[in-house]
Amino acid sequence: MKSLRLWTTVLIVWLIFFFNVERINSPINIRFYTYIFVALLVAVTLALPRLQRTSFLILLVTSISLFLGFRVFMERGYWYDNLFTGFALPITVTQVSAIIITGLLARQIQYGLQEFESVIANITFGYVGRLPRPFSEGQGPMYREVKRARRYHRPLAVIALKVEESDINVLLPQMVKEVQHAMMRQYVLAGIARILDNNIHDFETIALRDNNFILVLPEITAEEADQVAQKLQSAVKEHLKIQLQVGTANFPGEAMTFESLVEMALKNAQPPDRVLATPKQVTTPQNLGDIRL
Repeated sequence: MKSLRLWTTVLIVWLIFFFNVERINSPINIRFYTYIFVALLVAVTLALPRLQRTSFLILLVTSISLFLGFRVFMERGYWYDNLFTGFALPITVTQVSAIIITGLLARQIQYGLQEFESVIANITFGYVGRLPRPFSEGQGPMYREVKRARRYHRPLAVIALKVEESDINVLLPQMVKEVQHAMMRQYVLAGIARILDNNIHDFETIALRDNNFILVLPEITAEEADQVAQKLQSAVKEHLKIQLQVGTANFPGEAMTFESLVEMALKNAQPPDRVLATPKQVTTPQNLGDIRL
């Protein structure tokens, strides 16, 4: 936080100095569009965190190139003929230097903001719980379970739990609302993951696909999967006040491949009031703790 405050202060002082440099030294004649370009550079750098993934050198070269191209387009007469030589050269160097300094300061503030968000995220997730692996990484163990069920002719079910984006916005405490929306999503999903982890013994067969939790339940029939899905839905609603949309798909009754099972479960996901609209008379586990995956 100290470094963030320091770089913010330095940027403010620098911008005040730059926007008043002509008053301090009247012979300096910085063109009006330079001020607009510098202001836009600060705004774009701070408003687009994804730019941090791009090399600063690339961004700097791009910014300077755009500025010089715009300068060539805007200038006329003697200024145009002497943009890079003669009496206009010192002004060009001054303007480019201002862009470099401004970009460097804005980048440092961007680093500070990212560090602040990372600290808040670590504190928050340490309390709430961890997220499951992304679906692209976690589908391996799931696929093996489907393959095993196919080989030994055993039942298997897939459950999809959908989280509505609107529920993510209303759940968070005020402290986290002040951080980026991306962190809000992870906060809510981590809370749901903690509940699933507490109720499903094999957390390795849970993966996150966008806002959807995908669960693979070996040795669970279609009827049992409906009951398990309802209990998971009720547990999330009780602790987080979130209404999940749940859908199930079973092997081999509805699909034969892992990909088809996942797509079928997502397609079957329904609002809470429609889940188990037609009750099935089956013997189901008395509690989620009886499920051993």
